[in-house]
Amino acid sequence: MEFKINWDIVWALIKRDLLRYFSNPSGYVFITLFIFLSAAAGFWQEDFFRNNLANLDQLNEFFPYLLLFFIPALTMSVWSEERKQGTDELLLTLPATDLEVVLGKYAAALGVYTASLLLSLSHVLVLFWLGSPDLGLMFGNYLGFWLIGAAFIAVGMLASLLTDNATIAFILGAVFCSFFVFIGPVADSVWAWLSGMLSPMSVFDPFSDFAGGVISFSGLFYFFSLGALLLYANVLLIGRRHWPRQADGYPMWTHQLVRVAAIAVSVLALNVMLGRAGLRLDVTAEQLHSLSEQTHRVLRQLPDDRPVLIQAYISPQVPESYVQARANLLSTLREVDEVAGGAVEVYIQSTEPFSEEAREAREKFGIGPRQAADLEGGRSSVSEIFMGLAFTSGPREQVIEFFDRGLPPEYEIMRSIRVVADAQRKRVGVVNTGIRLFGGMDFQTMRTQPPWSVVEELRKQYDVVEISAAAPITQQLDGLLVVLPSSLSQEEMDNLQAYIETGVPSLLLVDPLPVSDISQAPSEQAGANRNPFMQNQPPPKPKGDIQSFMTALGVMWQPALVVWDSYNPHPDLSTLPPEVVFVGRGSGNPMAFNPDSIITSQLQEVVLLYPGLLTGADEEHEFTPLLATGQQAGTVLYQEMVSRGFFGAQLNPRPLRNRGPGSFVCAARVRSRSLPPAEADSEEADSQDSDQDAGSADSEEESASGTDVIVVTDLDFISEQFFRIRAAGPENLNFDNVTFFLNAMDSLLGDESFIDLRSRRVQHRTLTAVEEQIREFNEQRLIQEEAAQQEADTALAEAQQRLNDAVAEVRNRADLDQQAKQFMARNLQEVESRKLEVTEANIESRRQSQVRAAEEEMEAKIRSIQSNIRTFAVLLPPIPVLLLGVWIFLRRRRRENVGAAESRKLKEEQ
Repeated sequence: MEFKINWDIVWALIKRDLLRYFSNPSGYVFITLFIFLSAAAGFWQEDFFRNNLANLDQLNEFFPYLLLFFIPALTMSVWSEERKQGTDELLLTLPATDLEVVLGKYAAALGVYTASLLLSLSHVLVLFWLGSPDLGLMFGNYLGFWLIGAAFIAVGMLASLLTDNATIAFILGAVFCSFFVFIGPVADSVWAWLSGMLSPMSVFDPFSDFAGGVISFSGLFYFFSLGALLLYANVLLIGRRHWPRQADGYPMWTHQLVRVAAIAVSVLALNVMLGRAGLRLDVTAEQLHSLSEQTHRVLRQLPDDRPVLIQAYISPQVPESYVQARANLLSTLREVDEVAGGAVEVYIQSTEPFSEEAREAREKFGIGPRQAADLEGGRSSVSEIFMGLAFTSGPREQVIEFFDRGLPPEYEIMRSIRVVADAQRKRVGVVNTGIRLFGGMDFQTMRTQPPWSVVEELRKQYDVVEISAAAPITQQLDGLLVVLPSSLSQEEMDNLQAYIETGVPSLLLVDPLPVSDISQAPSEQAGANRNPFMQNQPPPKPKGDIQSFMTALGVMWQPALVVWDSYNPHPDLSTLPPEVVFVGRGSGNPMAFNPDSIITSQLQEVVLLYPGLLTGADEEHEFTPLLATGQQAGTVLYQEMVSRGFFGAQLNPRPLRNRGPGSFVCAARVRSRSLPPAEADSEEADSQDSDQDAGSADSEEESASGTDVIVVTDLDFISEQFFRIRAAGPENLNFDNVTFFLNAMDSLLGDESFIDLRSRRVQHRTLTAVEEQIREFNEQRLIQEEAAQQEADTALAEAQQRLNDAVAEVRNRADLDQQAKQFMARNLQEVESRKLEVTEANIESRRQSQVRAAEEEMEAKIRSIQSNIRTFAVLLPPIPVLLLGVWIFLRRRRRENVGAAESRKLKEEQ
């Protein structure tokens, strides 16, 4: 059947409805409310400043709910007003088909909605005022806004067609649209057995792709098909005036209802099938949802005679918190399968608990379900879900038992593929120090400690072995990891230094104050915190000279100094002390991450806990900074940072902090001048063959002379909490601690093929304008604290001088013998010392009060900034539209008054 559409008639209907809408002040009121509510959803929430990201994540979360109000308000009069005013008969008697009438009315409503979205682009201008948003992400967001609104307009028009009362039409439209918004949670909580069938009808899954900057074919088809289906229902209902009463013995409405239901089921089935196709277009600026060129290169280099088999055991339904992670994992697997050809075979098995697939996953690969909280639908429950991957190639095997939300899918998959495809793995030695990364018995607590997660992370890529420096090291290693070398004895340090000087690249983690075990701090005496109940323990060996050890490697490190930095980009973490150092570009230091080093050039934020500082030791070594603090930083002595009591060493929350002249280097690479440049050309690094012969690499390293070390002045940046944060993947805590550690190790071992891939994730487009103002307030606070400290120091010096003068006066008296002088001076000194202690306590209390007042003043200013931004972002954008509506209203009233006056004049003349 051929459909001929007269577009002139359609265009005439569009102009008619648009003119009627925009000539009515009430239309501008609805647009004003839409802009106001969307701005409030995007900028008024605390999460906007807590996340400190220049995006519309908060608006994306609430936008479908916002349309439950706006779309019914927009469409409630589309048909009901025509019927109420009796113009529907004139409209339907025009020389136009029912389809043309529906298209005209729909396009007019869509035009109003499009104009509303264009006016709401002020939200993007606000983001540009505050930072530098991703334009590709903004395009994806607004395309998603337009598509979901276009589909809901057809739903609202159907509601308006069922009644001639605009209020009832609004209520029906909201109810109909709510079906597609709430169907997922309701199905999970009420009809769990129907959730698999009804969840594809929810708008959230397709809309989430656009919210993340991905244009998915399945999402486009979902919204287009939903709109087309509802427009078809509109055409059917308009044409019901032509229906016969019965057909084949059944009422005609029954036939039409069955027809619409059959089409709806077909459309739903197509949506489900297209959802598995995985056709997606990444529109983000960094192409973060597409396979990188590095991935394509690694896949091309895989040998065809050693194919890699990936068996994925993934639950068909997961709680909402894992929906996005599951979708990204499946999409990456399908892309890899398509690009790799015969080199990689991917089998995705839908796995339910207690199924045959679950038994196979457990028995073959040790993959089991993990419990995940499901808080949807107003209830709290726990689901067991599978998200495990097994990689095999011949006898080699690599297993990811559960794919946490925070793991980057492309990196983890490609690393596992290369590990099982490459028979040769580089060998990394971990030196046994006071911090036992491999776990074991802790004689202080008499408990068995599990191995650190960092060891398991290294084992995913390298052959990791534990070595001892008690005797000269003779193992053949490609790289070395030394955690807390300050805990070693002098003999162990000498053996370790001799081995590093043979040319073995080494990663050293030193720490002036290891939070994980303060007793291991270099300023603490060996065995100071020994367990008193373990008298049979051998006495601990005295610690070696760590400063001489570090100086020999070309770096100066003062183990008694702890670095602090006032920069903190996370308002929800504002209670953390400044000794928790956030390294990031927002700190105001352009060299916070060395842009010329492949290790740090793509990092965004690293957190260091009570780190130290580094400087170059001599001209014989090349000192390259990697991590540095901001300009508002300083140092604090270890003795000020730690106080001792009955329960041992405790951290002092308010130590005496000294402000530095600038930023401090917390991590650096130090190489002998005789070695080649530290960083290989990036193009050459990218073109490395993943199947490079390991023997040639070993020979190159054996022929190297001098030292090549990376020193990080913090141990705790690879502690368990950061691995848990990485696995959980919270949106506002995307720390690069693990990435930095692995990048450093890869670069030392000459394997830089995964550094770019590992660093690929959503870029932190932060609120730079807010950060700049906060930096200014921090500067003022630091000045006030320094003034308070100087005032306290002056008062203490004056009190001490008064004591000294009083004692000197007694000793200079000529009328007293020497014994009397000493007796009086001692008594005076005791009395004045007690007074001095009270004075010191009062001065310190006053200083602490001034510091606290400065902090409270800064917090008040920050809250004032946030309040001003909220006010500007929410109230100003709707004002132009509101003023335009007022102008239209006044113009209309003036015309009505002129018309009424002319009418009265004509009546008087008659």
